[in-house]
Formats: sequence, structure tokens, C-alpha cells
Amino acid sequence: MQMDSRPTADPGAILWDGFGLQTLHSGVGRHAWDLLQALERAACSPRIIPSVPTLDFHFSSHILPKNSRWPQSRIKPWALFWSSQWLKQYMQSRAGLCVVHGLSNYNIPGLKASRLRKVLTVHDLIPILQRQEVSAALGHYLRYQLPRAVSAADAIICVSRWTENTLHDHYPSSRGRTLVIPNGWPRPTEKKTPAGTHLLTISRQESYKRLGLIPEILQQLPASFCWTVVTDAGGAALLKSVSDPRLLVQSQISDKDMQTLHAAADLYVHPSLLEGFCLPAAASIAQCVPVIFTQGSGIDEVVGEAGMGLSPEAGSRSWAAAILELLANPDRALLCTRRNQSASSWDDVAARTRALYDKLGER
Repeated sequence: MQMDSRPTADPGAILWDGFGLQTLHSGVGRHAWDLLQALERAACSPRIIPSVPTLDFHFSSHILPKNSRWPQSRIKPWALFWSSQWLKQYMQSRAGLCVVHGLSNYNIPGLKASRLRKVLTVHDLIPILQRQEVSAALGHYLRYQLPRAVSAADAIICVSRWTENTLHDHYPSSRGRTLVIPNGWPRPTEKKTPAGTHLLTISRQESYKRLGLIPEILQQLPASFCWTVVTDAGGAALLKSVSDPRLLVQSQISDKDMQTLHAAADLYVHPSLLEGFCLPAAASIAQCVPVIFTQGSGIDEVVGEAGMGLSPEAGSRSWAAAILELLANPDRALLCTRRNQSASSWDDVAARTRALYDKLGER
């Protein structure tokens, strides 16, 4: 009987590139951590290539041992180059197929090998859609690297249908290799606190995020309203210059404190023009807090019936009116409950991701 000489997948040879995993206070880092925990529950334990100098401490037990032969870099092109060197050395030390997964939109190592399969997760193409929002150097690099990453990927995970459609429009060669696996949903909980006038927004500072619209909307609302914004250093600098005492600005808070904020909120407000998914919106809906958002991107799929979308042209008066209207809706918690029932869990996401790894490992 002739033996099959094709290489087979080593269950332990699932590697993640480390870029984007520097902090859990980012969409990519949060996505990676929630997915990693769910994969662990599914008996799949990816190892992380330390291509950047510092990774969030949550990932510590999964990081490959550092090797002084290969340095690390915070600069995207160099980090990706060194990731390829780490990957090459790792594959030389073991037989069988290896699956490498870049979770930060573009970061697939350039190494080519017959025993290597590549997965790319694309959250959004906002730096391509909003080129004026990024530095010239980053814009040039992404326009160079993204098509190469898309071309090199054996499979491309998109976190929303909007992201997949945008990818197909800009890189038609991606068709046939994409699949939509939306982010997982936190465990839903019923809201115990009575309805009030506490608003919440979680967003870093980028001009397309439109944090500057928040004080304008707040001015249109009754004095009883307060608004908590969790943001980065740039957003804090922008909003702390506002004299309205009803505006509370926080940064770098723990998961426990974040959950407390979601539970205390009455509405989640997200004025950003574009979102590939919007994990904070999902977290709010899971706690039966409806969402008001800007229509036209991946957040539409996330919120569904559990909130209200406004056009990108809507001004502060329209936003204030929508907030008052949604707060007056006695069925708003029920709308969230219905949306929660149709959402996928992180265990569902892990199962689909592992199935993809297994499928690639059979090729």
C-alpha cells in the first residue's frame, strides 16, 4: 500500500504574528485576547511570534521564547521582516505544516514555503478609505503592503460583511478566499438599574471618530445628562479642554471598570463615521444598553435592531433628538434582548477559526 507523503498539519504549529497585540486597549488586541481564550477552551493554543518589543502581559504564556539573533521593532515594515525570520527558524525546527495568522489587517510574514499556510484577519480598510487620517509614511506603506498581504493569504477572515465587501471592491483578487466571522459577543446580562440619562462612548482620537461632536451634542441635552468617554491620550487632551462638568473623560481602565461603565450607561453613543465591527457597541448591547451610531459601515450589522442609526450628515441637534427619542422608547431593552439572541459567542468564533486552521492543515 502506498503511503501518503503529503505534509500534514502539526496541531501545535499555529502561530500568530505579534503586531497589534501590544495592548488590550485596542480593537485588534481585544479581539486577539478574546479569541485566544476561546481557542484555549477549544483545545487549540496558538503561539505568538514576538515581532514587536512589548506585548500585553496577558499574552505572556503564549509568546515564543525570544532569540537574540532576531531583533524586534515597533516599526511596521521591520516588525514584519523579523517575523518572517522567526517563522523560518521555527519551521526549520519541526516537520509538518505550519499555519501563521496575522490579526492586524496586513501583517502576514513574507516567508514562502510549501509547508506554510497563511491566514489574515481584516477588521477594516479605514486607512485606505480615509487616507487623510493617517501619516503619509503609513499611507504609503499600507498601499504597498495590503495588496501583498491579500495576495499571500490562503484565507482572509473579515469581521463583518461590510469589511468583506470593501475588501472585494479594493482588491478583487481576494474573492474566493474570504469568509466572514464576526467578532464574538460578551455574555448577555439583564440591566438591573432604572433608566436614567448616562451616556457612554469608547473611542480613540482620530478625526473620523468625531470625538469633537460629543460636547456639541451634550450642549443640546438637558442638564440632567452626563457623558463618560473612555479614550486615548489624544482624545483625553481634546475633551478635557471642554469646560462642561457633565463630560467625564477616562483612559486605560481595567476590564472590570469597563464592564461597570457599560452596566451604568443608559445609551451607548458612537459618532464615528466608519467601523469595521465596533466591539464596544456589542459590549453595551450585551448589557441591554442600546446604541446610537452613524450608519454606513460594519457597525450597522452589529447593532441591528438594538439601537438607532443616523446619517453621516446629521448634526448635533439631530443626535440629541435621537438620544431623547431612544431613551423614551419603553421597549429599548427588549430590542437588545432580541439582538443578543442572534449574536455569536466567542466560542462560536473560536470553533469556526479552528475549523479554518484544520482545513488549511489538510491541504
